[in-house]
Amino acid sequence: MLLLRVQLIEYHDKYMKRGSIPSYAYENFIEMYDAYHELGGNGMVTHMKEEIEELSFNKANKE
Repeated sequence: MLLLRVQLIEYHDKYMKRGSIPSYAYENFIEMYDAYHELGGNGMVTHMKEEIEELSFNKANKE
């Protein structure tokens, strides 16, 4: 669970700084979030998910 949390935080920080998120990265984030939540993760990551959901999609960026 700790590794999921670290990865979620890294995704959040990276794409919040950019102001957009590629659709593939959004899908990865949601899959990791769902797994984290099922393992009993806390509300901090839920707040990060809500912020990620407000970002626009950048389909051209495939980093």
